This record gives sequence, structure tokens and C-alpha cells, in this order.
Amino acid sequence: MASMSARSDRTRIVIVTLTVIIGLAVASIPLIASVFSEPTAQPPAASSSAASPSSEPDATSPSSEAVTVDNPVMCPDPGDAGAVASTIAEDAELKDVFLPCLTDGGQQGQTSLAEQWAGKPTVVNVWAWWCGPCRDELPVMQQLAENNPQWNVVGVHLDAKAQAGVDFLKELEVTKFASYQDSNHTFDAATAIPKVVPVTLVYNPDGTRAELFVRTFDDVQEMQQLVAQAVGEA
Repeated sequence: MASMSARSDRTRIVIVTLTVIIGLAVASIPLIASVFSEPTAQPPAASSSAASPSSEPDATSPSSEAVTVDNPVMCPDPGDAGAVASTIAEDAELKDVFLPCLTDGGQQGQTSLAEQWAGKPTVVNVWAWWCGPCRDELPVMQQLAENNPQWNVVGVHLDAKAQAGVDFLKELEVTKFASYQDSNHTFDAATAIPKVVPVTLVYNPDGTRAELFVRTFDDVQEMQQLVAQAVGEA
């Protein structure tokens, strides 16, 4: 009887030990899976009215990245930089901001945005290649530029993937709209605009800000009227 009792005790010990081992193995499965699984990158999501870009600069992607442009579109030429500099207000927020022109191949400009735009009212549309609302608005911006040569009407592509921005404009047939490339969030840092796209800013000829629109435009006539009011032409 003692022998049978001893065997029974050993059996129970073996069963308990196996149960503990199996339990530990089952509990470790999620940990092992998390170690060896690949993270999934999610692209920025666009809403019906505005989409949020990444708020962190991409230091590995220089803003002077060369891109392939089929039909180069030049950004505004400041002409005599010395002459235009005297017309820029002291509080012009873009007087120290330099960006390459995306639509002429991505070459870094030698003059600030404020200098390039001095002397004319300027409309700046901030967009990104992955932005759904931008898809509807960019053709309106191109039409606004064509209808109003007395204004600078330009874009700022706020994303590190410069070539994707060029391809996006080509897909939309927005091939006559000058845009700058901002890979490192230089423009939105200087202007402190909301972290969404599209956003449109209006500047006076002296570089001071006249208006900010955090919305999507689908009517060129409405936009033209609002810009004219902002710069005192209406």
C-alpha cells in the first residue's frame, strides 16, 4: 500500500509539473509573437475636410531633393533682390524661410520666400500628395493662378516625398501651378499653422499675413472674392 501511495504521489507531482510547464508555454506565446512580428506602418488618413500630416520633421530627407519634372513650372522670380528687400516689413514671417521650387526640379532658392513674393499679394496653398481634400482643391488653385496674374498663387508641398508630390500634380493635371517643396516642416514651423492640410494663407505685398483659411475651396469665384477682400482689392 505504501508503494502504491508513493507511486500515486509521484504521478500527481508529474501531472502538476507538466501543467505548470504547459501553462508557462501558453502564456509566453503572445510575448514571442510580439518580438518577432513586423510593425505595420499606417499612412496619414484624410478626413472629408482636412488631413493631418506628420508633425515630426524627416531629417533624412533634405528639402533640396532632386525630382523629375516633365514640364518645369518656375516659382516666382524676385528680380532685383536688393530692391525688393526694402519693401519687406520687419515682421514678415517668411523673410528667413528658404525652400526649393518643387515644380522646376527641386533646386534650392537663393532668396527667401518673402523676397520672392514681395510687391504682389500672395496666396499660398499648403498641400500633400496623400491628402484627399487637396485632390479637389488643387485644380481650383491652378485656376485661381491663371485668372489672377496680378497675384502670386503658389503651393507648398508639406511632405518629405517630393517626387510623390510631382506625380500627384501630374495625375491631377495641375501642371501649371508653381509649388515649393518642404520636407522638414520649415514652412509650418515659421507660420505656426494648424497641423492639417489643405491650409491657405494670404500675404500682403510687404510679406505680412492678411488671412488664413483652414478649409477646402471648391469654387474659384468664392476664393477669388475672399482673397481680394483680404488684400484690400474688393
